[in-house]
Amino acid sequence: MSDLLLFGAAMFVGLATADMFVRAWTGVLRSVALVVLFFRGRISGEVLFIRLNTTIPLILLCGMTLVAVFFFYFRSYGLGRSELEQIGYFLAAVSRTIWYLMGLNRRIEAMFDPRDGS
Repeated sequence: MSDLLLFGAAMFVGLATADMFVRAWTGVLRSVALVVLFFRGRISGEVLFIRLNTTIPLILLCGMTLVAVFFFYFRSYGLGRSELEQIGYFLAAVSRTIWYLMGLNRRIEAMFDPRDGS
């Protein structure tokens, strides 16, 4: 494959894997926030159960997708070995992660809102 195509594929995979990671991590943080809200008596057990039923599958889905992408991209297809691919992956993953971190404080505060917490 051409170097430009490999660079583009690496950027796409970098963006996708970083996105799956931050979505799974946000789900973990939200689950912890829900448990804290429950033990503080700010949400009922029913609300905790309903919200965990949406959060836990998201964590599992994003985590398994992340593992599958790594498996197919790196192991099955043998991609990601050249320096240009690694730079493309790095640039896309870092940019997505920085975008996530810029809004993290707002997201965490929203997680501790007993009305919705999304």
